[in-house]
Formats: sequence, C-alpha cells, structure tokens
Amino acid sequence: MNFKELKIGYVPYLPDLSQPADRRRFPFFAKNNAIPFEIADAKKTYDIILLTAPSNLSKWLLYKKKHPETKFIFEMVDSLIFPSDLFSTLFKGLGRFLLRKETLLFINYKKLIIKWLKIADIIVCSSTELKKNIEKWNENVVVSLDYLQNEYKFFKTDYSVKGKMKLLWEGQSIVLSHFLFFKEVLEQVSPFCELHIITTEKYPLFGNIMHREVEKILNKLPIKTIFHAWSIDKNSEIFSNCDCGIIPLIKKNKMAWHKPANKLISFWFSGLPTLVSDTPAYVELMNNANSELYCSDTNEWVSKIKWLRDLSNEERKEIAMKNLDFVSKNYSNEALDLTWRNIFERLS
Repeated sequence: MNFKELKIGYVPYLPDLSQPADRRRFPFFAKNNAIPFEIADAKKTYDIILLTAPSNLSKWLLYKKKHPETKFIFEMVDSLIFPSDLFSTLFKGLGRFLLRKETLLFINYKKLIIKWLKIADIIVCSSTELKKNIEKWNENVVVSLDYLQNEYKFFKTDYSVKGKMKLLWEGQSIVLSHFLFFKEVLEQVSPFCELHIITTEKYPLFGNIMHREVEKILNKLPIKTIFHAWSIDKNSEIFSNCDCGIIPLIKKNKMAWHKPANKLISFWFSGLPTLVSDTPAYVELMNNANSELYCSDTNEWVSKIKWLRDLSNEERKEIAMKNLDFVSKNYSNEALDLTWRNIFERLS
C-alpha cells in the first residue's frame, strides 16, 4: 500500500497529541515512517479515518453514514466493553452527552462502543483476551501495543539493593486505588521495603468531573511511600535507582483487570525486574518470555518479593537482561511498525 497516496484522518486522544496514547501509537508510526496524516475534520473527506475510542463516537457515526466509502480503523486499547463500576454503566452515556463529548445521546454508552465494533473496517485492540471478546462482533481485529522502546530506554546498571528494597510503580494516578486492596502485602514487606510512586498529583473521579489528591491514597498505605511527580525527563533516574517494579491489580475491576501488557513491557525496557498480578495480559507476556513473576494472592506477592530481594546482584541482573532481550525482539519500534503496516494492508 502506498501511504502517500492516501488521505488519512486521525481522531486524537487530545487535540495537541500530548496524551501518552497519541505519543505511543499511530502518530509515532506515521512520523517514524514519513506517512502524512492530519487531525480529522468532519467537514472533509478521507480515504481512511483512525478513530480512537474516547472520541466523539456519535459525531463520527453520523459522518460514516454520509461517507460510507471512507474506511474506519477503530482503536479501542482499553477494555471499554467491560464496565468497571456502576457509574460507567448507568451514567457515562448521559454524562458524555451533557459535557458535549458526544453529539448524540446514548444512555447505554456500551451500545455505542459495540456499534463501532460492528461497523468499523478493522479494530485495533491491545490484548489477546480483548480480541477474543471483540470477535463476537467483528472478525477483523488486530492486537497492537504501544511504542515504548524510546520512552523507557533507561538501561539500569546497578542491581545491588542498598538498605530497604525500593519497589516502584509508575502510571496514571486513577489506578492507584488498587494499592488499597494490597495493604496486607505492603504491611508484611514494609520492614524491608519502601514504595516509590511516579504519577500525577491528582486523579479524576466520576468521569473526570471531580479530582482528588493522590496524597490521600498514599497516606493510607502501611509502608514508607515516596511520591515522585511524573516527568519524562526525570523518570530515568528514579527507575535506575529502584530495585523492583510492581504492578498490582484487582480482579473485580474488570476494565483494569483486562488492561494490556504495556506497563510491564515499559518496565522491562527499563531493565527493571518486575512482579505483577496474574491478569490475562501479564500472564500471557510472562509465559511467552519464560518467566513466572506473576502473583495470585498475598502469600505469593510476599514470597516473590522476598525471593527477588534475596537474589544476588548478578541473578537480578540476569532476570532483567533476559526480559529486556525479549521485549527488544518482540516489541521494538521495527516490530510494531510491521503490525501497523499490516493494519493498513488489511484495508486494501
């Protein structure tokens, strides 16, 4: 396919392309391969539109009816077909309409998502488990993860544990509430561990209508916790100084439980040994890399943290280098470029 002959419109997560998904997904591919595109304008005509799930989906539904010849790539990287709370189930559609994030009112927002899953020419999702569920409505589904190689190329070199073992978590602050369900783990490891958190100072509630201070969650954790404001320039130093990444998630939150493996891949690119909850995406990635650093209960979390702490420096480094080698081969820029080329080729 000759990309330069196509008029491609992209509906971004944020208009200035500053959202992580804008930095790490299609716009990165386009820039890396000199593929022209523009921010999609509903008044214009396009050969292909890449529509991201948080967009004004009802507006582009109207566009699709007027321009049936335009092919749509629908990108749904989050598990939006698995509502995680009562608010999302009952009020998300109404809330998005009242906040003018949707042109049309869909009381049941999930129905709007499913409508796009049915009519899109190809779906881009972020996990094998999500792909299986989407295939109930559309068989043309491709799994594509984030471009992370450049952003997390920190090359940790010192694997000695000095004083307390430094556990690290990094990500969007809204996910921090999961730590409240791991208090028993944190309490048991607190005599020999401390927790470092890299995130923003506030997190959204009720569909971004309200915000709460991250400090209110961190103060409830039974372990010495150090907050670091997220900074793409300073994260490398924090990653390099920490000893073990942790990614705890709770199973009852279906949307979070079905998150993709991006965070684990980013930790592996940084050279950080990492323990995770046994979510479908993390277990799949770990097994593919011949690793078993996933945990199903409190005892397993505590025992594996202790096991990592008690390894020699060289043994911790060996784990990190094996995982770094795996993601460098399977999730490099070049590997992800091939996936995106396949996505566009399937439209021809």
